[in-house]
Amino acid sequence: MKPSLEDMQVFVAVVESRSFTTAADHLARTKSAVSQAVTRLESDLGTRLLYRSTRSLSLTEAGTHFYTHCREIRDIYDTALSDIKRSSEEISGTLTITTPLALCGPVIVPTISKLRALHPQLCVRLLADDSPMDLIESQIDLAIRVGSLDMQSAKVSKLGVLRESLYASPRYIDEKGGIPEDLMELLHWDHIANDWQGIPVLYDLTKDVKLRVMPKIRCNSLHDIIQLTELGAGLARLPDITTTQGVNSGLLEKVMLVASTPIHYMHHYSITPPAKVQKFIQILRDTLNS
Repeated sequence: MKPSLEDMQVFVAVVESRSFTTAADHLARTKSAVSQAVTRLESDLGTRLLYRSTRSLSLTEAGTHFYTHCREIRDIYDTALSDIKRSSEEISGTLTITTPLALCGPVIVPTISKLRALHPQLCVRLLADDSPMDLIESQIDLAIRVGSLDMQSAKVSKLGVLRESLYASPRYIDEKGGIPEDLMELLHWDHIANDWQGIPVLYDLTKDVKLRVMPKIRCNSLHDIIQLTELGAGLARLPDITTTQGVNSGLLEKVMLVASTPIHYMHHYSITPPAKVQKFIQILRDTLNS
């Protein structure tokens, strides 16, 4: 039978402490368990490793050679543990993230910039994709997702809330006579929609007001939808986090809130994720809540 690595390390402890009792104390075991481990090791090897007496112990020739190799194995083992602990605690290496396109510009890119400013040795790989991705197959450390989740096997936590509202340019709103008191009047406005919204586009504005509209313009790019809305092409559903600049510059005006959707992060680490993942989540959470 092949000797146990655990028994080999018990043997090293006995040799270095020159005592079964001291080795037992150091390993938090009984003296009997330590003695049995060494006896078992000698049996597995088919040779005597130690000369024992009631007052002392010494290595046999075979034991001397074997101790040298066991010590090397212990040192390699300790180095491996030290390296993996350091790599998990250090913010270095490569961080791979996947996120919906809508979150990239307003929150993800600024978060990456802040993280890299704090830890310039860290490399970041960003995969912007609205479709769910296999975290393991794509070697992704962290996925940011909005709304319902398909990857339930991952470790999931809520990160924040994505609020979406109907926006139009102040000029377009003026042309329509202002924001109507009767929200059903919005049926007669020109609508700009993202492809993911489907046909027709459905809006649950209040408990009693639900709109079904056929958009005049459809895009698969949020950037283009924002630009068209700022230019007065119609009314569009936009994430609030993407409209700050347009609202501050007078190019956009909020008509009304239409949805509040949870934002989650997920990963496949069975225990605490590496420091680089934890730090990114911390900065991202601060960015979303600022």
